[in-house]
Amino acid sequence: MLMRCSTRKISLISGSIWKRFINCNSCGVELQNKDSHKKGYFTKKSEAEEIQKPSVDRIKYLLFSQNIQKLNDGSERDRVKKVESPPICKRCNDALHQNKYNIEDFEKYTFNEIMSNIPDQSNILHLVSFPEFPLGLNSRLLQDKKHNVELVLTKADQVIPTKSILQKNASLFLKDFLKYHLNIISNKGVIISSLKKWNIETLYSMLKSKTYLMGNANAGKSSLINALIMKYVGKKIIFDKKGNIVTNNDYTVENIQHHMKNNSAGVYHVPNMTRNLQAFDINGKEIYDLPGYSEDINNIYLENTISKSWLQQIRKTELFDNKKIKMKHYTSFKGTENGACYTVGGIFYLVPPKGTINQIVKYIPGKSSEFKNIDKALEVFHECTLPDSKHPLKNYCGIKNIACNKKDLVRYILPPFQGSVEIVMKDMGYILLRSTGSYQYRGLYEVWLPKGIEICIREPLEKLITENYKRYIDTKGSLPVFPTDRPIISSCYPMDPDETNTLAKMKDIYMERTSNDLSARRYKDVDPIDLLSTKSEEHHNIYWYYKW
Repeated sequence: MLMRCSTRKISLISGSIWKRFINCNSCGVELQNKDSHKKGYFTKKSEAEEIQKPSVDRIKYLLFSQNIQKLNDGSERDRVKKVESPPICKRCNDALHQNKYNIEDFEKYTFNEIMSNIPDQSNILHLVSFPEFPLGLNSRLLQDKKHNVELVLTKADQVIPTKSILQKNASLFLKDFLKYHLNIISNKGVIISSLKKWNIETLYSMLKSKTYLMGNANAGKSSLINALIMKYVGKKIIFDKKGNIVTNNDYTVENIQHHMKNNSAGVYHVPNMTRNLQAFDINGKEIYDLPGYSEDINNIYLENTISKSWLQQIRKTELFDNKKIKMKHYTSFKGTENGACYTVGGIFYLVPPKGTINQIVKYIPGKSSEFKNIDKALEVFHECTLPDSKHPLKNYCGIKNIACNKKDLVRYILPPFQGSVEIVMKDMGYILLRSTGSYQYRGLYEVWLPKGIEICIREPLEKLITENYKRYIDTKGSLPVFPTDRPIISSCYPMDPDETNTLAKMKDIYMERTSNDLSARRYKDVDPIDLLSTKSEEHHNIYWYYKW
Protein backbone atom coordinates (compact mmCIF):
# COMPACT_ATOMS: atom_id res chain seq x y z
CA MET A 1 0.00 0.00 0.00
CA LEU A 2 0.93 3.63 -0.31
CA MET A 3 2.87 5.23 2.48
CA ARG A 4 0.67 7.66 4.42
CA CYS A 5 2.33 10.75 3.03
CA SER A 6 -0.57 12.96 4.08
CA THR A 7 -0.11 12.18 7.76
CA ARG A 8 3.62 11.54 7.90
CA LYS A 9 5.53 14.31 9.60
CA ILE A 10 8.74 14.97 7.70
CA SER A 11 11.44 16.12 10.06
CA LEU A 12 15.06 15.41 10.81
CA ILE A 13 15.70 13.71 14.13
CA SER A 14 19.26 12.83 15.03
CA GLY A 15 19.75 9.41 16.47
CA SER A 16 16.66 8.04 14.72
CA ILE A 17 18.61 6.31 11.99
CA TRP A 18 16.99 3.49 10.01
CA LYS A 19 18.87 1.04 7.86
CA ARG A 20 19.68 2.86 4.61
CA PHE A 21 18.60 0.09 2.24
CA ILE A 22 15.38 -0.86 4.01
CA ASN A 23 13.36 -0.25 0.80
CA CYS A 24 13.69 -1.64 -2.71
CA ASN A 25 15.59 0.92 -4.75
CA SER A 26 13.13 0.46 -7.62
CA CYS A 27 9.58 0.08 -6.37
CA GLY A 28 10.01 1.43 -2.83
CA VAL A 29 8.57 -1.59 -1.01
CA GLU A 30 10.15 -2.57 2.31
CA LEU A 31 12.67 -5.34 1.80
CA GLN A 32 12.65 -8.63 3.69
CA ASN A 33 14.60 -11.86 3.33
CA LYS A 34 12.37 -14.23 5.32
CA ASP A 35 9.66 -15.33 2.87
CA SER A 36 10.31 -15.57 -0.87
CA HIS A 37 6.57 -15.62 -1.56
CA LYS A 38 5.88 -12.25 0.05
CA LYS A 39 6.45 -8.73 -1.20
CA GLY A 40 9.87 -7.22 -0.89
CA TYR A 41 11.84 -10.47 -0.86
CA PHE A 42 15.52 -10.13 -1.66
CA THR A 43 18.62 -12.17 -1.00
CA LYS A 44 21.67 -10.83 0.72
CA LYS A 45 24.87 -11.50 -1.15
CA SER A 46 26.54 -13.06 1.88
CA GLU A 47 23.73 -15.56 2.23
CA ALA A 48 23.87 -16.47 -1.41
CA GLU A 49 27.54 -17.31 -1.22
CA GLU A 50 26.76 -20.02 1.34
CA ILE A 51 24.53 -21.90 -1.11
CA GLN A 52 26.31 -24.80 -2.75
CA LYS A 53 24.33 -25.19 -5.99
CA PRO A 54 22.15 -22.19 -6.74
CA SER A 55 19.69 -22.39 -9.61
CA VAL A 56 20.32 -20.59 -12.88
CA ASP A 57 17.53 -18.10 -12.10
CA ARG A 58 19.05 -17.44 -8.68
CA ILE A 59 22.47 -16.82 -10.21
CA LYS A 60 20.93 -14.35 -12.67
CA TYR A 61 19.12 -12.60 -9.84
CA LEU A 62 22.25 -12.21 -7.75
CA LEU A 63 24.35 -11.25 -10.74
CA PHE A 64 22.11 -8.44 -11.92
CA SER A 65 20.91 -7.16 -8.56
CA GLN A 66 24.44 -6.71 -7.26
CA ASN A 67 25.73 -5.32 -10.60
CA ILE A 68 28.59 -7.81 -10.63
CA GLN A 69 28.69 -7.68 -14.41
CA LYS A 70 29.85 -4.05 -14.23
CA LEU A 71 32.95 -4.83 -12.21
CA ASN A 72 35.35 -4.89 -15.13
CA ASP A 73 38.56 -3.97 -13.37
CA GLY A 74 40.09 -3.52 -9.97
CA SER A 75 39.70 0.23 -9.78
CA GLU A 76 35.97 -0.11 -10.51
CA ARG A 77 35.65 -2.64 -7.69
CA ASP A 78 37.40 -0.30 -5.31
CA ARG A 79 34.93 2.46 -6.07
CA VAL A 80 31.93 0.19 -5.68
CA LYS A 81 33.08 -0.75 -2.18
CA LYS A 82 32.67 2.87 -1.21
CA VAL A 83 29.27 3.19 -2.90
CA GLU A 84 27.43 -0.06 -2.34
CA SER A 85 24.85 -0.83 -4.99
CA PRO A 86 21.40 -0.59 -3.34
CA PRO A 87 19.55 -3.90 -3.58
CA ILE A 88 16.23 -4.37 -5.30
CA CYS A 89 13.58 -6.93 -4.58
CA LYS A 90 13.51 -10.11 -6.61
CA ARG A 91 10.27 -9.13 -8.29
CA CYS A 92 11.79 -5.96 -9.75
CA ASN A 93 15.02 -7.70 -10.63
CA ASP A 94 13.29 -10.47 -12.58
CA ALA A 95 11.09 -7.96 -14.42
CA LEU A 96 14.00 -5.73 -15.37
CA HIS A 97 16.68 -8.23 -16.34
CA GLN A 98 14.73 -11.28 -17.44
CA ASN A 99 11.35 -9.79 -18.47
CA LYS A 100 9.77 -12.33 -16.10
CA TYR A 101 6.87 -11.15 -14.00
CA ASN A 102 3.32 -11.92 -12.97
CA ILE A 103 1.29 -8.87 -13.94
CA GLU A 104 -1.22 -9.44 -11.13
CA ASP A 105 1.62 -8.71 -8.68
CA PHE A 106 1.65 -5.11 -9.91
CA GLU A 107 -1.27 -3.57 -8.08
CA LYS A 108 -3.35 -0.88 -9.76
CA TYR A 109 -4.32 2.25 -7.88
CA THR A 110 -7.30 4.45 -8.62
CA PHE A 111 -7.11 8.20 -9.00
CA ASN A 112 -8.96 8.70 -5.71
CA GLU A 113 -6.61 6.35 -3.85
CA ILE A 114 -3.61 8.41 -4.93
CA MET A 115 -5.29 11.76 -4.26
CA SER A 116 -6.27 10.71 -0.74
CA ASN A 117 -2.58 10.54 0.15
CA ILE A 118 -1.79 14.12 -0.90
CA PRO A 119 -2.35 16.92 1.64
CA ASP A 120 -4.62 19.81 0.64
CA GLN A 121 -2.90 22.84 -0.90
CA SER A 122 0.00 20.69 -2.06
CA ASN A 123 1.84 21.43 -5.28
CA ILE A 124 1.22 18.79 -7.96
CA LEU A 125 2.70 18.27 -11.40
CA HIS A 126 0.28 16.30 -13.56
CA LEU A 127 2.38 14.29 -16.02
CA VAL A 128 0.82 13.16 -19.31
CA SER A 129 2.53 11.35 -22.17
CA PHE A 130 2.58 13.78 -25.11
CA PRO A 131 2.61 11.00 -27.75
CA GLU A 132 -0.69 9.74 -26.29
CA PHE A 133 -2.21 13.18 -25.69
CA PRO A 134 -5.00 13.69 -24.67
CA LEU A 135 -5.33 10.13 -23.31
CA GLY A 136 -4.09 10.12 -19.73
CA LEU A 137 -5.02 13.76 -19.12
CA ASN A 138 -7.28 14.17 -16.09
CA SER A 139 -9.28 17.40 -16.31
CA ARG A 140 -10.58 16.88 -12.75
CA LEU A 141 -7.05 17.10 -11.43
CA LEU A 142 -6.17 20.21 -13.45
CA GLN A 143 -9.33 21.96 -12.27
CA ASP A 144 -8.94 20.87 -8.64
CA LYS A 145 -9.16 23.90 -6.35
CA LYS A 146 -7.78 22.09 -3.29
CA HIS A 147 -4.32 21.75 -4.80
CA ASN A 148 -1.93 23.78 -6.93
CA VAL A 149 -1.77 21.72 -10.12
CA GLU A 150 0.31 22.31 -13.25
CA LEU A 151 0.43 20.27 -16.46
CA VAL A 152 3.59 18.60 -17.80
CA LEU A 153 3.52 16.83 -21.16
CA THR A 154 6.36 14.30 -21.35
CA LYS A 155 8.23 12.37 -24.08
CA ALA A 156 8.12 15.32 -26.48
CA ASP A 157 10.91 13.79 -28.59
CA GLN A 158 8.34 11.26 -29.84
CA VAL A 159 6.22 14.07 -31.32
CA ILE A 160 8.44 17.10 -31.96
CA PRO A 161 11.57 16.71 -34.14
CA THR A 162 13.80 19.36 -32.53
CA LYS A 163 14.32 21.20 -29.27
CA SER A 164 14.06 24.59 -31.01
CA ILE A 165 10.53 23.88 -32.30
CA LEU A 166 9.51 22.71 -28.85
CA GLN A 167 10.84 25.78 -27.06
CA LYS A 168 9.74 28.33 -29.66
CA ASN A 169 6.27 27.12 -30.61
CA ALA A 170 4.88 24.57 -28.15
CA SER A 171 4.47 26.69 -25.01
CA LEU A 172 1.80 28.90 -26.61
CA PHE A 173 0.04 25.80 -27.94
CA LEU A 174 -0.21 24.41 -24.43
CA LYS A 175 -1.28 27.75 -22.96
CA ASP A 176 -4.11 28.11 -25.50
CA PHE A 177 -5.22 24.52 -24.99
CA LEU A 178 -5.62 25.09 -21.24
CA LYS A 179 -7.41 28.40 -21.82
CA TYR A 180 -9.89 27.48 -24.54
CA HIS A 181 -10.64 23.85 -23.75
CA LEU A 182 -10.29 23.59 -19.96
CA ASN A 183 -10.94 27.21 -19.03
CA ILE A 184 -7.65 27.39 -17.14
CA ILE A 185 -5.65 30.60 -17.44
CA SER A 186 -2.05 29.59 -16.82
CA ASN A 187 1.44 30.10 -18.20
CA LYS A 188 2.91 27.34 -16.09
CA GLY A 189 2.39 24.27 -18.24
CA VAL A 190 5.44 22.82 -19.97
CA ILE A 191 6.26 20.18 -22.58
CA ILE A 192 9.48 18.26 -21.95
CA SER A 193 11.65 15.36 -22.99
CA SER A 194 13.47 13.75 -20.08
CA LEU A 195 15.47 11.57 -22.47
CA LYS A 196 16.73 14.52 -24.54
CA LYS A 197 16.81 16.90 -21.53
CA TRP A 198 14.51 19.34 -23.34
CA ASN A 199 12.98 22.05 -21.11
CA ILE A 200 14.32 20.45 -17.92
CA GLU A 201 15.50 23.86 -16.70
CA THR A 202 12.01 25.29 -17.20
CA LEU A 203 10.47 22.43 -15.29
CA TYR A 204 12.96 22.82 -12.44
CA SER A 205 11.87 26.44 -12.08
CA MET A 206 8.27 25.20 -11.59
CA LEU A 207 9.21 23.04 -8.60
CA LYS A 208 8.25 24.28 -5.16
CA SER A 209 9.76 23.31 -1.82
CA LYS A 210 7.60 20.16 -1.98
CA THR A 211 6.09 18.83 -5.23
CA TYR A 212 4.11 15.65 -5.94
CA LEU A 213 4.23 13.92 -9.34
CA MET A 214 0.93 12.41 -10.51
CA GLY A 215 0.01 10.58 -13.68
CA ASN A 216 -0.89 7.25 -15.24
CA ALA A 217 1.55 4.38 -15.10
CA ASN A 218 4.42 4.96 -17.55
CA ALA A 219 3.69 8.68 -17.83
CA GLY A 220 7.40 9.42 -17.36
CA LYS A 221 7.55 10.38 -13.67
CA SER A 222 10.64 8.38 -12.78
CA SER A 223 12.44 9.37 -16.00
CA LEU A 224 11.85 13.02 -15.17
CA ILE A 225 13.26 12.58 -11.67
CA ASN A 226 16.37 10.95 -13.05
CA ALA A 227 16.87 13.77 -15.56
CA LEU A 228 16.66 16.28 -12.70
CA ILE A 229 19.02 14.24 -10.52
CA MET A 230 21.53 14.07 -13.36
CA LYS A 231 21.41 17.80 -14.09
CA TYR A 232 21.23 19.11 -10.52
CA VAL A 233 23.00 16.24 -8.71
CA GLY A 234 19.93 15.38 -6.67
CA LYS A 235 19.62 12.49 -4.28
CA LYS A 236 17.08 10.07 -2.86
CA ILE A 237 15.59 10.98 0.53
CA ILE A 238 15.66 8.15 3.08
CA PHE A 239 13.04 7.94 5.82
CA ASP A 240 12.94 5.90 8.98
CA LYS A 241 9.82 3.98 10.00
CA LYS A 242 8.46 7.04 11.81
CA GLY A 243 8.67 9.11 8.64
CA ASN A 244 11.70 11.16 9.72
CA ILE A 245 14.37 12.04 7.17
CA VAL A 246 17.57 10.10 7.73
CA THR A 247 20.89 11.71 6.92
CA ASN A 248 22.74 9.90 4.18
CA ASN A 249 26.40 10.80 4.68
CA ASP A 250 27.97 7.38 5.21
CA TYR A 251 29.48 7.17 1.73
CA THR A 252 31.35 9.35 -0.70
CA VAL A 253 30.18 9.79 -4.26
CA GLU A 254 33.16 9.07 -6.51
CA ASN A 255 31.49 9.73 -9.86
CA ILE A 256 28.11 10.53 -11.35
CA GLN A 257 27.52 6.94 -12.51
CA HIS A 258 27.65 5.58 -8.98
CA HIS A 259 25.71 8.54 -7.66
CA MET A 260 22.89 7.84 -10.12
CA LYS A 261 22.96 4.14 -9.26
CA ASN A 262 22.32 4.88 -5.60
CA ASN A 263 19.89 7.77 -5.98
CA SER A 264 17.93 7.34 -9.20
CA ALA A 265 14.26 6.45 -9.48
CA GLY A 266 13.43 3.03 -10.87
CA VAL A 267 12.46 3.21 -14.56
CA TYR A 268 10.94 0.04 -15.95
CA HIS A 269 8.90 -1.14 -18.90
CA VAL A 270 6.31 -2.72 -16.57
CA PRO A 271 3.43 -0.47 -15.45
CA ASN A 272 2.60 0.03 -11.76
CA MET A 273 6.15 -0.87 -10.74
CA THR A 274 6.22 1.81 -8.03
CA ARG A 275 4.44 0.55 -4.89
CA ASN A 276 5.31 3.20 -2.33
CA LEU A 277 5.86 6.92 -2.35
CA GLN A 278 9.52 7.75 -2.96
CA ALA A 279 11.11 11.10 -2.20
CA PHE A 280 14.04 12.94 -3.81
CA ASP A 281 15.97 16.08 -3.02
CA ILE A 282 16.67 18.13 -6.16
CA ASN A 283 19.01 20.92 -5.15
CA GLY A 284 16.97 21.70 -2.04
CA LYS A 285 13.54 21.01 -3.56
CA GLU A 286 11.70 17.85 -2.55
CA ILE A 287 9.90 15.74 -5.17
CA TYR A 288 7.55 12.89 -4.27
CA ASP A 289 7.18 10.15 -6.87
CA LEU A 290 3.72 8.60 -6.50
CA PRO A 291 2.58 5.27 -7.96
CA GLY A 292 0.80 5.67 -11.29
CA TYR A 293 -2.97 5.51 -11.18
CA SER A 294 -5.38 3.75 -13.53
CA GLU A 295 -8.57 5.34 -14.86
CA ASP A 296 -10.30 1.96 -14.72
CA ILE A 297 -8.66 -0.66 -12.54
CA ASN A 298 -11.02 -3.28 -13.95
CA ASN A 299 -9.60 -2.93 -17.45
CA ILE A 300 -7.74 -5.94 -18.74
CA TYR A 301 -3.96 -6.07 -18.51
CA LEU A 302 -2.24 -5.68 -21.87
CA GLU A 303 -0.03 -8.59 -20.84
CA ASN A 304 -3.07 -10.86 -21.21
CA THR A 305 -3.31 -10.19 -24.94
CA ILE A 306 0.07 -8.82 -26.09
CA SER A 307 3.35 -10.69 -25.71
CA LYS A 308 5.76 -9.37 -23.10
CA SER A 309 8.57 -8.98 -25.63
CA TRP A 310 6.43 -6.65 -27.77
CA LEU A 311 5.26 -4.69 -24.76
CA GLN A 312 8.87 -4.30 -23.72
CA GLN A 313 9.67 -2.73 -27.11
CA ILE A 314 6.71 -0.36 -26.82
CA ARG A 315 7.34 0.72 -23.24
CA LYS A 316 11.09 1.21 -23.39
CA THR A 317 10.90 4.80 -24.58
CA GLU A 318 14.69 5.12 -24.60
CA LEU A 319 14.64 2.84 -27.66
CA PHE A 320 12.51 5.29 -29.65
CA ASP A 321 14.40 6.71 -32.62
CA ASN A 322 13.72 10.46 -32.89
CA LYS A 323 14.74 10.28 -36.56
CA LYS A 324 11.30 8.78 -37.27
CA ILE A 325 9.75 12.13 -36.41
CA LYS A 326 12.08 13.93 -38.78
CA MET A 327 12.08 11.48 -41.71
CA LYS A 328 8.45 10.26 -41.60
CA HIS A 329 9.03 7.13 -43.67
CA TYR A 330 5.67 5.78 -44.73
CA THR A 331 4.04 2.61 -46.01
CA SER A 332 1.54 2.90 -48.86
CA PHE A 333 -1.65 0.93 -48.36
CA LYS A 334 -4.82 0.71 -50.44
CA GLY A 335 -8.31 -0.05 -49.23
CA THR A 336 -9.99 -2.98 -50.98
CA GLU A 337 -13.43 -4.47 -51.43
CA ASN A 338 -12.40 -7.43 -49.25
CA GLY A 339 -11.48 -5.19 -46.31
CA ALA A 340 -7.68 -5.32 -46.52
CA CYS A 341 -6.08 -4.48 -43.18
CA TYR A 342 -2.77 -3.07 -41.95
CA THR A 343 -1.43 -4.18 -38.59
CA VAL A 344 1.58 -4.01 -36.31
CA GLY A 345 1.85 -7.43 -34.73
CA GLY A 346 -1.90 -7.82 -34.40
CA ILE A 347 -2.17 -5.20 -31.63
CA PHE A 348 -4.52 -3.24 -33.92
CA TYR A 349 -6.03 -3.62 -37.38
CA LEU A 350 -6.58 -0.60 -39.64
CA VAL A 351 -9.19 -1.11 -42.38
CA PRO A 352 -9.39 1.75 -44.94
CA PRO A 353 -12.45 2.30 -47.18
CA LYS A 354 -12.44 0.61 -50.57
CA GLY A 355 -10.49 2.52 -53.22
CA THR A 356 -8.61 4.84 -50.86
CA ILE A 357 -4.84 5.23 -51.24
CA ASN A 358 -3.14 5.82 -47.91
CA GLN A 359 0.23 6.50 -46.38
CA ILE A 360 0.93 5.19 -42.89
CA VAL A 361 3.78 6.43 -40.70
CA LYS A 362 4.07 4.22 -37.64
CA TYR A 363 5.59 5.35 -34.37
CA ILE A 364 4.82 2.07 -32.63
CA PRO A 365 7.74 -0.41 -32.46
CA GLY A 366 7.40 -3.76 -34.18
CA LYS A 367 7.10 -5.14 -37.67
CA SER A 368 4.04 -4.23 -39.73
CA SER A 369 2.18 -6.51 -42.11
CA GLU A 370 -0.81 -6.42 -44.46
CA PHE A 371 -3.55 -8.99 -44.95
CA LYS A 372 -6.48 -9.61 -47.28
CA ASN A 373 -8.84 -8.99 -44.37
CA ILE A 374 -9.00 -9.25 -40.58
CA ASP A 375 -10.17 -12.86 -40.69
CA LYS A 376 -7.06 -13.86 -42.63
CA ALA A 377 -4.83 -11.92 -40.25
CA LEU A 378 -6.34 -13.64 -37.22
CA GLU A 379 -5.98 -17.02 -38.89
CA VAL A 380 -2.26 -16.43 -39.52
CA PHE A 381 -1.59 -15.05 -36.04
CA HIS A 382 -3.44 -18.00 -34.51
CA GLU A 383 -1.03 -20.34 -36.27
CA CYS A 384 1.91 -18.21 -35.13
CA THR A 385 0.90 -18.53 -31.47
CA LEU A 386 0.59 -22.32 -31.46
CA PRO A 387 3.23 -24.23 -29.45
CA ASP A 388 6.42 -24.89 -31.44
CA SER A 389 5.08 -22.86 -34.37
CA LYS A 390 7.51 -22.34 -37.22
CA HIS A 391 5.23 -20.08 -39.24
CA PRO A 392 7.23 -17.70 -41.50
CA LEU A 393 5.38 -14.70 -40.03
CA LYS A 394 5.98 -15.68 -36.41
CA ASN A 395 8.31 -12.71 -35.91
CA TYR A 396 5.53 -10.43 -37.13
CA CYS A 397 3.13 -11.60 -34.43
CA GLY A 398 2.97 -9.63 -31.17
CA ILE A 399 -0.19 -11.05 -29.63
CA LYS A 400 -1.13 -14.12 -27.65
CA ASN A 401 -3.47 -16.86 -28.79
CA ILE A 402 -6.31 -15.48 -26.69
CA ALA A 403 -6.32 -12.33 -28.86
CA CYS A 404 -6.76 -14.23 -32.12
CA ASN A 405 -10.55 -14.38 -31.89
CA LYS A 406 -12.57 -11.72 -33.66
CA LYS A 407 -15.24 -11.68 -30.95
CA ASP A 408 -12.60 -10.43 -28.51
CA LEU A 409 -11.91 -7.34 -30.64
CA VAL A 410 -13.78 -4.02 -30.63
CA ARG A 411 -14.60 -2.38 -33.96
CA TYR A 412 -14.04 1.39 -33.82
CA ILE A 413 -15.18 3.73 -36.60
CA LEU A 414 -13.11 6.88 -37.09
CA PRO A 415 -15.03 10.15 -37.61
CA PRO A 416 -14.61 11.64 -41.12
CA PHE A 417 -11.45 13.56 -41.96
CA GLN A 418 -9.61 15.04 -44.91
CA GLY A 419 -5.85 14.80 -45.26
CA SER A 420 -4.00 13.45 -42.23
CA VAL A 421 -4.87 12.31 -38.73
CA GLU A 422 -2.99 10.64 -35.92
CA ILE A 423 -4.56 7.53 -34.41
CA VAL A 424 -3.69 7.31 -30.71
CA MET A 425 -3.91 4.09 -28.68
CA LYS A 426 -3.50 4.20 -24.92
CA ASP A 427 -0.26 2.67 -23.62
CA MET A 428 0.84 1.75 -27.15
CA GLY A 429 1.54 4.98 -29.04
CA TYR A 430 0.24 6.41 -32.28
CA ILE A 431 0.38 6.20 -36.06
CA LEU A 432 0.00 8.90 -38.69
CA LEU A 433 -2.62 8.12 -41.36
CA ARG A 434 -2.65 10.20 -44.54
CA SER A 435 -5.27 9.87 -47.27
CA THR A 436 -3.70 10.71 -50.65
CA GLY A 437 -4.83 11.18 -54.24
CA SER A 438 -7.75 13.28 -55.47
CA TYR A 439 -10.37 13.68 -52.79
CA GLN A 440 -13.50 11.58 -52.91
CA TYR A 441 -15.57 10.45 -49.98
CA ARG A 442 -15.49 6.65 -50.10
CA GLY A 443 -16.59 5.73 -46.60
CA LEU A 444 -15.21 5.63 -43.06
CA TYR A 445 -11.99 4.14 -41.73
CA GLU A 446 -12.06 1.40 -39.10
CA VAL A 447 -9.66 0.29 -36.38
CA TRP A 448 -10.15 -3.03 -34.58
CA LEU A 449 -8.58 -3.32 -31.14
CA PRO A 450 -8.42 -5.81 -28.25
CA LYS A 451 -10.99 -4.99 -25.58
CA GLY A 452 -9.96 -2.49 -22.92
CA ILE A 453 -7.68 -0.28 -25.06
CA GLU A 454 -8.64 3.38 -25.39
CA ILE A 455 -8.41 5.04 -28.78
CA CYS A 456 -8.88 8.54 -30.20
CA ILE A 457 -7.83 10.55 -33.23
CA ARG A 458 -6.33 14.02 -33.48
CA GLU A 459 -5.04 16.37 -36.10
CA PRO A 460 -1.23 15.87 -36.37
CA LEU A 461 0.30 17.67 -33.39
CA GLU A 462 3.58 18.78 -34.95
CA LYS A 463 1.76 20.34 -37.89
CA LEU A 464 -0.72 22.06 -35.60
CA ILE A 465 2.01 23.52 -33.45
CA THR A 466 4.23 24.80 -36.27
CA GLU A 467 1.58 26.05 -38.72
CA ASN A 468 -0.65 27.69 -36.12
CA TYR A 469 2.32 29.37 -34.47
CA LYS A 470 3.10 30.97 -37.83
CA ARG A 471 -0.54 32.05 -38.11
CA TYR A 472 -0.32 33.47 -34.59
CA ILE A 473 2.73 35.54 -35.55
CA ASP A 474 1.26 36.68 -38.88
CA THR A 475 -1.92 37.90 -37.15
CA LYS A 476 0.08 39.49 -34.34
CA GLY A 477 -1.52 37.22 -31.77
CA SER A 478 -5.15 37.74 -32.76
CA LEU A 479 -5.56 34.05 -33.63
CA PRO A 480 -4.59 31.44 -31.01
CA VAL A 481 -2.05 28.69 -31.60
CA PHE A 482 -4.52 26.05 -30.45
CA PRO A 483 -7.46 26.16 -32.94
CA THR A 484 -10.83 27.21 -31.56
CA ASP A 485 -12.87 27.06 -34.78
CA ARG A 486 -13.14 23.26 -34.72
CA PRO A 487 -12.42 20.24 -32.54
CA ILE A 488 -8.97 18.84 -33.26
CA ILE A 489 -9.36 15.72 -31.09
CA SER A 490 -12.12 13.14 -31.11
CA SER A 491 -13.05 9.87 -29.51
CA CYS A 492 -13.82 7.04 -31.92
CA TYR A 493 -17.12 5.20 -32.27
CA PRO A 494 -17.47 1.55 -31.19
CA MET A 495 -19.96 -0.30 -33.37
CA ASP A 496 -21.34 -3.75 -33.93
CA PRO A 497 -19.26 -5.78 -36.43
CA ASP A 498 -22.37 -6.20 -38.60
CA GLU A 499 -23.31 -2.51 -38.71
CA THR A 500 -23.28 -1.33 -42.35
CA ASN A 501 -24.66 2.22 -42.17
CA THR A 502 -21.80 3.47 -40.03
CA LEU A 503 -22.20 7.17 -40.83
CA ALA A 504 -25.84 7.28 -39.72
CA LYS A 505 -25.06 5.26 -36.61
CA MET A 506 -22.18 7.61 -35.85
CA LYS A 507 -24.51 10.60 -35.96
CA ASP A 508 -26.86 8.90 -33.48
CA ILE A 509 -23.99 8.23 -31.07
CA TYR A 510 -22.67 11.76 -31.55
CA MET A 511 -26.03 13.29 -30.66
CA GLU A 512 -26.20 11.11 -27.58
CA ARG A 513 -22.67 12.01 -26.48
CA THR A 514 -23.33 15.73 -26.83
CA SER A 515 -26.77 15.69 -25.21
CA ASN A 516 -25.35 17.45 -22.13
CA ASP A 517 -22.91 19.57 -24.10
CA LEU A 518 -25.09 21.30 -26.69
CA SER A 519 -22.56 24.04 -27.37
CA ALA A 520 -20.22 21.41 -28.80
CA ARG A 521 -22.70 20.22 -31.42
CA ARG A 522 -21.81 21.05 -35.01
CA TYR A 523 -23.53 20.27 -38.32
CA LYS A 524 -26.42 18.53 -36.58
CA ASP A 525 -28.93 19.72 -39.23
CA VAL A 526 -26.62 19.19 -42.22
CA ASP A 527 -26.71 16.18 -44.50
CA PRO A 528 -23.29 14.61 -43.83
CA ILE A 529 -23.06 13.13 -47.33
CA ASP A 530 -23.52 16.58 -48.89
CA LEU A 531 -20.86 18.00 -46.61
CA LEU A 532 -18.37 15.21 -47.27
CA SER A 533 -18.94 14.87 -51.01
CA THR A 534 -16.70 17.80 -51.92
CA LYS A 535 -13.25 18.74 -50.72
CA SER A 536 -13.03 21.81 -48.52
CA GLU A 537 -10.13 24.01 -47.57
CA GLU A 538 -11.58 24.11 -44.07
CA HIS A 539 -11.44 21.24 -41.61
CA HIS A 540 -15.08 20.30 -41.10
CA ASN A 541 -14.25 17.52 -38.62
CA ILE A 542 -17.90 16.52 -38.58
CA TYR A 543 -18.91 14.36 -35.60
CA TRP A 544 -15.61 15.01 -33.89
CA TYR A 545 -16.11 15.17 -30.12
CA TYR A 546 -13.97 14.50 -27.07
CA LYS A 547 -15.19 14.68 -23.48
CA TRP A 548 -12.49 16.44 -21.46
